Amino acid sequence: MTGRKTGAGDLDQRIAIQRPDVVEDEGGGRSQGWTDFAWVWADAWPVGGQERAAAQQVEAATMVRFKIRRLFGLDTTMRVIWQGKAHNIRAIADAGRREPFLTIDAETGVAQ
Repeated sequence: MTGRKTGAGDLDQRIAIQRPDVVEDEGGGRSQGWTDFAWVWADAWPVGGQERAAAQQVEAATMVRFKIRRLFGLDTTMRVIWQGKAHNIRAIADAGRREPFLTIDAETGVAQ
């Protein structure tokens, strides 16, 4: 899943990583929302895409790979915000404690 060599100088994209959270609305109710977990620098590149029909509309899904410095606490319930779009995390590759980077595969254009 890693495939591409990345050095610290390649981390030139600012991304937000968010975790799901329950937020209160103005009426005192609760709803599903998102809270910032971390803002980090990343290397980002598209690795694939597909179209599919859903509810009589064509949806385009794009898989993007992000490489970031090691960050503890990430999981696949989280999402990445990059270039104003939410990308649902599908996989996190950890090459081991000696590797300073993590690779995240995340998909946009589909529901969580």
